[in-house]
Amino acid sequence: MTTILHWISTNYIELAGTVLGIIYVLLASREIAWCWLAGIISCALYIAVFFSSKLYGDMLLQVFYLVVGFYGWYLWLRKKKKQQQTQIRIMPLKMRLFTLSAIVLMTWICGYLLTFTDDPIPYWDGFTNALGLTATWMTARKYIENWWLWIFTNLVCCGIYYYKELYPTVVFYLIMALLAYRAAIIWNKELKTKNNA
Repeated sequence: MTTILHWISTNYIELAGTVLGIIYVLLASREIAWCWLAGIISCALYIAVFFSSKLYGDMLLQVFYLVVGFYGWYLWLRKKKKQQQTQIRIMPLKMRLFTLSAIVLMTWICGYLLTFTDDPIPYWDGFTNALGLTATWMTARKYIENWWLWIFTNLVCCGIYYYKELYPTVVFYLIMALLAYRAAIIWNKELKTKNNA
């Protein structure tokens, strides 16, 4: 009976986190700063889900998302000297190379640290950590490439969550991949409009 109640409560938490995560992406694609609040609450719920699934890397990643959620919210609301919010932009080539190197290094560090836990897939968990950390930072800075990285990250996560039998989360991350693709198109149009203005 205790196991059944735990399963039901965890699934409600997982489903609530899923809905709020979808709301986050929909609002972020429209550059609505309130997206960060939905994301923050979603992260808080997923901390519990990943802890109960022994995906400690993903759990810690959600903690990071919480912190970056407040950072992103601040950046998106902050007024610059010219009274403009942070604008959508393209990541410079040097920054892309640095970002790729950072992903490789973070994957190795996170994966290695997770070998000291009972995480069943430490290096895969470390890889998604590195991707998620990078993509979240890119979103906060409004680099348009963030959406392409999110698509890749979400698809990798689908495999991991299927393995862990987190089926609502698999559906969630498939939806997130599709929404990230939609957001990439919206931001690309917005960037072209601003460049032609």
